[in-house]
Amino acid sequence: MKDREELVNQPKFSIIVPAYKVEDYLQACVDSLLAQEEYEDQMEILLIDDGSPDRSGELCDRLSEAYEQIKAFHKPNGGLSSARNYGLDRVAGEYVLFVDSDDVIEPDTLKKIAEALDQFGEVDAVFFDGVEDDDVHQDPMRRVPLEQVQCADNGKQYLLEHFRDRNLNVEACLYAYRRAFLNEHDLRFREGILHEDVEFTPRIMMQCGKVVELPDRLYHYLVRENSISTQKNKEKNIRDLFQTLREQDQMAEQQEPELKKWMKNAILDSYLNMIQTARMYQKQYRKLLDKRFLLGKAATNWNRFRVLVCLINVRLYCFMNDCYKKL
Repeated sequence: MKDREELVNQPKFSIIVPAYKVEDYLQACVDSLLAQEEYEDQMEILLIDDGSPDRSGELCDRLSEAYEQIKAFHKPNGGLSSARNYGLDRVAGEYVLFVDSDDVIEPDTLKKIAEALDQFGEVDAVFFDGVEDDDVHQDPMRRVPLEQVQCADNGKQYLLEHFRDRNLNVEACLYAYRRAFLNEHDLRFREGILHEDVEFTPRIMMQCGKVVELPDRLYHYLVRENSISTQKNKEKNIRDLFQTLREQDQMAEQQEPELKKWMKNAILDSYLNMIQTARMYQKQYRKLLDKRFLLGKAATNWNRFRVLVCLINVRLYCFMNDCYKKL
């Protein structure tokens, strides 16, 4: 049990910011965090230099020296999940947010989250919307717009509703989590894999109590050129995602029938989308495709049709999806 002084001094929010090769972006990110003026005395910012070879680490130190709320840490390079876990082991706040160092948040982000917490009391997770920003367009990250604040009694209910609507955002940067909940269940990011948020969010939601969902677009995700669509070799992307989906398929088997049905449909969506994104009809990727995994998961006629076409011919499936997107 914490003593009275520790409780008084505990910040409301901890914001974990991994930093790796972001010397041109980190200042703007931190400026957006410091712009949370109403909560400047109720937050801490942890800058985690993940063994960056550029001057990101130096900038972390300068920012820490300049601002009381900022703490700088340095560790050997271990990847995004490793840096987030390093931060989770050192935060003190009641709620934890993850902000990528080349992104920014709206100046009222913490205020909006705090208002929801005042309204609904202790919750394990708060979700908010964001936009994908490519310097030309700003597209909402949530597929289906939300008009007002909503609350799910538990994470499984939240997952069911969003799997059913094909509207689950897995990006960790769109959630604030209660630190005690994460620690009670020893919940951390899996290290050494790509698509870590795809693995993390459903696993965490399975154990969540109350989940609040905000309609507000509070996060700005900067679209950069190192996405899977621009990478020449996609093999690790494919292997890591497919392994995660196989594990989630086993998790789905343990759920109630309705959640099982829609979770498997969502797993199928992710599998089919990777086939399309990576153009897995190419010779170097064919060995990674297990068409048997496509069977028995479709819950909609559209996904049944997609599976049928993919089973017939993967190149035809990709061509069909290209045409559908253009329409």
